[in-house]
Amino acid sequence: MGTVEDYIFGSSGLHDRFFATTEILAKLVSSAPRSVSITQLEEATGRPAKELSKLCASLTRASLLRPDPQAPGRWLLTCEASMVTLEDVFRCVLAEHQGRSKSASKHPAERVPNDVDLLMMQAMIAINQSVFKHLRQFSLDRLKISAAGMFPTPRHTMQGAFAERAFDVAFT
Repeated sequence: MGTVEDYIFGSSGLHDRFFATTEILAKLVSSAPRSVSITQLEEATGRPAKELSKLCASLTRASLLRPDPQAPGRWLLTCEASMVTLEDVFRCVLAEHQGRSKSASKHPAERVPNDVDLLMMQAMIAINQSVFKHLRQFSLDRLKISAAGMFPTPRHTMQGAFAERAFDVAFT
């Protein structure tokens, strides 16, 4: 059983799909403008082709990916990495997750909404707005920076515990 620190969004399944979908997009960003095959995605993510194909289909429905017209079985980003944010990825994953939930519960129990329903709906709207706001700040072009080796690395100095947690940008 995972702890809260092991995943975000309150669901390990949702977190795993979000992470896997982001991994797919990371491979496409690092390969752009070249297309990527399912085999390459398997190698990059360690995930099975069946799962990756389903996730690529979801990304296609969300207009984040498209099949390569010159190379069947390969995928391309539909736009520049800077135009795609983690909010877009989350909305794609959430749409797929909600689609699964609706098909699993086709006949919900009929009941009259009450004050608790209204309170919970208001809270969920506020939480979702906050999550979307934060995810919107992270575009996929950040993956280009980390792929180039320009990501923060810990700086070790003898100046005390606070200074040891400082970060420098490493240029390799």
